[in-house]
Amino acid sequence: MLMRGMLDAPEGIDAEAATTQLIEDLQILNKISNTRYLRAQNRVPKSGNLHLAFSYAQNPSDYGRFTNMLRVSPHVFHVLLGLIEDHPVFFNNSNVPQTAVEIQLAVTLFRMGRFGNAASLEDIARNCGISEGSVEGFTKRCFDAIEALHDTFV
Repeated sequence: MLMRGMLDAPEGIDAEAATTQLIEDLQILNKISNTRYLRAQNRVPKSGNLHLAFSYAQNPSDYGRFTNMLRVSPHVFHVLLGLIEDHPVFFNNSNVPQTAVEIQLAVTLFRMGRFGNAASLEDIARNCGISEGSVEGFTKRCFDAIEALHDTFV
C-alpha cells in the first residue's frame, strides 16, 4: 500500500499526458543527438587551381611556376612524397578512401607557403578546391608522416 501511494501521480497531474510528453521529449532528444547538423548545410562551390601545379611539373620551363605555388621544386616534392606516402596515417579501413597523398602533400606545402590573409583556412580551401576541414586534416597527416622521419634525418 505504501508503494502504491508513492507511484500515484500527484493531484492535478494527468499521468498519461505526462508520460506521453516524456516519450515525445525523449524521441526529440534522440533525434537531436543522432543528427550531425541541426541546421541544413549548403554546399559551398569550389573550383581550385591546385591541378595547375601538377601541369607545371610536366614541363621544365614551368618548374618556376610549380615552385611558386608549392615552395619546393618538383624534384624535392617527389622525393618528399616518396618518403611519406607509405606512412600508416594515409591509410584507413573506411569505405571512403583518403585523398591521394600527393594532393594532401601539395595542399600542405601550398598552405605552408602562405602568410597573412592568404594563409586563412578559407582561402587555402578555396584555392585548393576543398573544405577547410580537409585542409586541416591533410596538414595534420603530412606533418605526422614528416615528423616520423625525424630519427632518420636528425
